[in-house]
Amino acid sequence: MQSKKETILLLVPGFPKDEADDTCIPALQELVCHAATTQSAPEIVVIAFQYPLFRGKYRWHNVTVFSCGGANKSRFGRLRTWLRAIRAAVQLRKTHRIAAVHSFWLMECAFVGQMLVKLFGVPHIASAMGQDVFPQNRYRKWLRFSRMILTAPSQSAADIFFQTNQIRVSHVISIGIDPQKFPLKAGLPYADIDVLGVGSLIPLKNYRLFIEMIERLSADFPDLNSVIIGEGGEQAELVEIVREKSLEKQVRFTGKLSRSEVLAQMKRSRILLHPSTYESQGYVFYEALACGLTTVSFAVGMAKPSAKMRVCRDEAEMLQTLRELLRQKPDRSPLVLKPIRESVVEFMKLYEKTRNGLDRSLPENIIL
Repeated sequence: MQSKKETILLLVPGFPKDEADDTCIPALQELVCHAATTQSAPEIVVIAFQYPLFRGKYRWHNVTVFSCGGANKSRFGRLRTWLRAIRAAVQLRKTHRIAAVHSFWLMECAFVGQMLVKLFGVPHIASAMGQDVFPQNRYRKWLRFSRMILTAPSQSAADIFFQTNQIRVSHVISIGIDPQKFPLKAGLPYADIDVLGVGSLIPLKNYRLFIEMIERLSADFPDLNSVIIGEGGEQAELVEIVREKSLEKQVRFTGKLSRSEVLAQMKRSRILLHPSTYESQGYVFYEALACGLTTVSFAVGMAKPSAKMRVCRDEAEMLQTLRELLRQKPDRSPLVLKPIRESVVEFMKLYEKTRNGLDRSLPENIIL
């Protein structure tokens, strides 16, 4: 009889519907794609809860994906999504030996994940990925964190999680980028976009401040060219603010772009202005630096002060930093902070420890 395949089961809220869908959680795409091609590694199988919108099983870069097609329905619709995820996992277990369950975001995936590990008797790795570290996380009271091997993508996210839950994560593992997708040259051509913004147009990302910065800079730099890439609930309001301030020549909105189009815009830009008030990691920092930009932000996610990463204490320092950078000859040298292969190695080592029973969430991780 053929032995069952050893498998790590990933539970995620969303996953690309096909190989052309490059905008759905790019960091997770990179991690899964490269983990799946790692020799001697367990097989990676994905269960996607809410997106894609269709239901069924398909292949993505030689990775098996089960889509529950939840479409973010509430109440009974969400319960049906969870039941579909559980059913897919049970079916998978008939042909695969599930070595561990890895849930991304400490929300519904972790909630269903803790049911599956109890059913299968395997370790549960759970990764904080965003605002799930905050007290507003409605799943928080239902999650048994002490029974999970917890990871966070930055020390700042790990610290916030500790402040909220009095539990320390076991591992801080950021997700890197694929250097092959970026032009690693000594210097790139002069950029025609002075200031670039990339992100969801929601209050957390703070694009009202982006516009305010451009307004104040335009007095000294009347030909300033800035671009905001993204969509979201504040988009119409932000467009109206730009119109009221007569900044149409200085601020252009592109709406949602594919990841390849975003990277193309980055390669034409000098500065990434990212005024977000919170990031769990800030994957956009990795992408921007690899495209030769200098980043300007507050102390969020993995932002660390350096010549290429300007971390500001307040709005006044942010404005002064932007003025200084715009007056200087731009530093267009690309910088890869972390190759994706390093992230894969870190997660594979974690999987190996869990499979050998050497790494568990211990009671001493909880501060009483």
